[in-house]
Amino acid sequence: MWGKVIGSESLLQELRDVAGHLAGWLGQGEAWELGTQLAGLCVVVLVATALQPGIRKVLASWEARCSARLSWARAFFSVLGAALLPLSLWGLGRLSIGFFQEFGWEPRLLEWAVPFAGLWGLYRSVIAVLGVVLTKEQVRVWSRNVLLPLVVVLAVFHAAGVLDDVLAWRLAPRQDVNVTLGSVLTGIAVLVAFYVASRGVRRFLEQVFFPGAGVEAGLGQILASLATYTTVTVGAMFALGTMGIDLTAFTVVAGGLSVGLGFGLQEIVSNFMSGFILMLERSIGAGDVVQVGETLGVVKMIGVRSTVVRTLDNVELIIPNSRFLNDAVTNFTRADPKVRMHVAVGVSYDSDPREVAAALREASHHPHILEVPEPTVVFNGFGESSLDFELLVWTTEPALMPVLQSDLRYQVWDALAERGIEIPFPQRDIHLRSGAPLQALADELISKQEREPDR
Repeated sequence: MWGKVIGSESLLQELRDVAGHLAGWLGQGEAWELGTQLAGLCVVVLVATALQPGIRKVLASWEARCSARLSWARAFFSVLGAALLPLSLWGLGRLSIGFFQEFGWEPRLLEWAVPFAGLWGLYRSVIAVLGVVLTKEQVRVWSRNVLLPLVVVLAVFHAAGVLDDVLAWRLAPRQDVNVTLGSVLTGIAVLVAFYVASRGVRRFLEQVFFPGAGVEAGLGQILASLATYTTVTVGAMFALGTMGIDLTAFTVVAGGLSVGLGFGLQEIVSNFMSGFILMLERSIGAGDVVQVGETLGVVKMIGVRSTVVRTLDNVELIIPNSRFLNDAVTNFTRADPKVRMHVAVGVSYDSDPREVAAALREASHHPHILEVPEPTVVFNGFGESSLDFELLVWTTEPALMPVLQSDLRYQVWDALAERGIEIPFPQRDIHLRSGAPLQALADELISKQEREPDR
């Protein structure tokens, strides 16, 4: 390898001869080898540190050039910059190990020291990746409670020279199942990597690709969810294979689960399948204004088990997906966001119906009320205490219907008050034709009481 790097086999042979004469002159011993490797380690640290400003300058220029076209470029260069120094130490360390081995030396000190830089780089990389998809508090929790202790334990095992033995420790009692501690940790790392990748894929599709491609928000969220679940599923299969677990063994487990699904997990499976039906059927989608029972809200997210609906009180309801298939659900915005509202009004019988209609039309002016189709006033009928009217208006803000109806009622009150039109309250008139029947009933009650004995 180093012959290709230097460019001349003869020059490499001359360097070997010089190194051999120098080693013979100084004496080949443990102290000489240790000192040479220690000097090589110092050179690696100095070179890696000296290269940092130049490399970071180049990365900054690439980031500025790529961020305008690729939204994920900033996150990529952020992760690369966080682990740049330890990765540089690890890379130069590996090159130095190859250099010493090329001359027939055993770089035991370098082989012992370089993996520490690799563990450091792995820790910094994982922290940087988590910082992209999680909040600072979540990253702090993962760092303190999981990643840092794990890296410290691995570093201690490596320093003691037992890391390979620990990672080769078999966890399965059967000899035909090759599941070791190292394969399990690798599988977990693969699963976490695919999970983080799925979060990145979802964010890229929802925020960059689908908006740029003109895909509507509801369909984009559904496709992003399917891509996320597919990525996690593929990652789980890769992780199981990396752990050394035979996937064909899950056929027996699947048979047992099929029995359990028919009993205890029936409701969960129903919600799961309902979620996929909702995603494919697209009867509801993110951003739709729906009414479930007496609850009016906006769909925020459709998951595989439940759907999140945010009400007008800014409360998020977690509704099982099966309810959207089994119960009647009103979707105000599935085909057209334009909906009609009804405001009922009753006025006194002394009022002029045409003047009332003019007042209601005047009260219909509102920033969120459409002029086309124009508001309509309907004379519903002659009630017991009032003339019953209904103001019909159109809006493209169905989520604001309760607020808009309240505003219209205020405006209707003001418009009627300006014209002196009265809004009546229920009244009952009782007409007594004669007092004779009442007097007869009173006499009958008195005589009945007189006939009854005292108790």
